[in-house]
Amino acid sequence: MTRQEFDILAEKYIAGECTPEEAALLERWAALHYKRHNESPFFKESQEVANNETRIWAGIQAEIGSEKEKPVRPIWLVWSSIAACLLMVLGGGWYFFYKESFRKISESSPVGIESKNTTLSHQLIILPDSSLVTLEAGASIVASENYGKQTRVVYLTGEAFFEVRPNPQLPFLVYTGELITEVLGTSFRIKPEEKLKTIEVSVTTGKVSIYTGNDRLEKKRNGVIATANQKVVFDTELQTIRQGLVDIPKIIALPPTKSPFLFDDTPVEDILALMQKVYGVEIMVGNPTLKKCVFTGDLNGLDLYEQLDYMCEVLRVTYEIRGTSIFISGSGCG
Repeated sequence: MTRQEFDILAEKYIAGECTPEEAALLERWAALHYKRHNESPFFKESQEVANNETRIWAGIQAEIGSEKEKPVRPIWLVWSSIAACLLMVLGGGWYFFYKESFRKISESSPVGIESKNTTLSHQLIILPDSSLVTLEAGASIVASENYGKQTRVVYLTGEAFFEVRPNPQLPFLVYTGELITEVLGTSFRIKPEEKLKTIEVSVTTGKVSIYTGNDRLEKKRNGVIATANQKVVFDTELQTIRQGLVDIPKIIALPPTKSPFLFDDTPVEDILALMQKVYGVEIMVGNPTLKKCVFTGDLNGLDLYEQLDYMCEVLRVTYEIRGTSIFISGSGCG
């Protein structure tokens, strides 16, 4: 019997497909070698695996040709012998596959200074360049050991809000699983949702480049550019990126007047231009004549969507969010 034939026979035995003669053969050499090898420590090096397999195989070859009668052993001991020997021969490869995989995972883990929020409330972390990170409960961040040399790289687990100090010479990169968020200087929030299998990045100020890090071609990335009041949702399972507006857009350019949203027979065109400037959101009008309609009302103290709801109800028009833009349609003028 060759070693290849023996390997096939061992696999058949494990699967319960051996003939009575084949099973008896395996049981005979297993009974002989179990006591000799069952106290051997588990393999520590790949060379030791090879040595053990060679030693066991040599013993098998010597015993297979022998027809000498052997004493009958209890069936439980025979099964234990076979299991132990087969594990020694077949299991070594699996052990080292697992060991090597674990080593690769360990080596790929981020190296640097880790900060973890073990409290029940949020915690402020100050990075070496004075950038601020607010960690939510249970979140952690690792600042790369080369932070600030050529880039500013951090690795995030959990939810956090970033206020990055501007530095065009040192891009700021946040690694969240397969998603990479790259900025020069801005504020944004990263919120992984484990149950939904998504990672959401919402931008408060500035501009953010968001892309996946598993692309083979560096010149072609699966990603988008997001600006203030925009959010990006990355599906970790489908590997898709969806871009839209945040749930409640915030003011990014406060007008100089005390009551900027108090209008008296103001053309709709001027009101929408003000909203676009204040919130940084594109607002499009399907019917050009609607821009000439006038509106009177006080929209101060309302968020963008509430302002649009009120104004559109008065003008008898509708609006909808399409991606990162707002589209108003209708004949208008109420």
